[in-house]
Amino acid sequence: MSTITPVLFVAFSHVLTQSQTDGFKAQYSTDNEGSIVTLKEVAPELQAQMSNIPATESLIHIQVLAMSILTEATKVGATHLYCTGEPTLMMWTNLYGYNTNPYKRLICVQSTTERKSVEVVNPDGSVTKTTTFDHVQWREMF
Repeated sequence: MSTITPVLFVAFSHVLTQSQTDGFKAQYSTDNEGSIVTLKEVAPELQAQMSNIPATESLIHIQVLAMSILTEATKVGATHLYCTGEPTLMMWTNLYGYNTNPYKRLICVQSTTERKSVEVVNPDGSVTKTTTFDHVQWREMF
């Protein structure tokens, strides 16, 4: 019996934190260096499109973009998908990822965080708020 190596495909505008990377590897029992692949690595032009969706963009264009992201995830053998950012794109990418092939569904995940906020009253009376987000775990969406 062969085991499937978990591979997280990240379609995200930022870089994962070390705690997110370590958390995925621990939670899904893998230490494989190729266990996390980013859209930016495999399709930088698609990443650029994803990161700059105009507010006036059509739904059909966003749906096509979602399918293009999933095509890249499939090419690298992804088992898990982390897509976040523009809400409509995130929704369609995750829905398509889950529903496209019932025999090889992508496990759609989100990084859960604990938020710590500190507010400081400045000498001029204005308030500066600093929020730190610490990764807690990966949560499956469906």
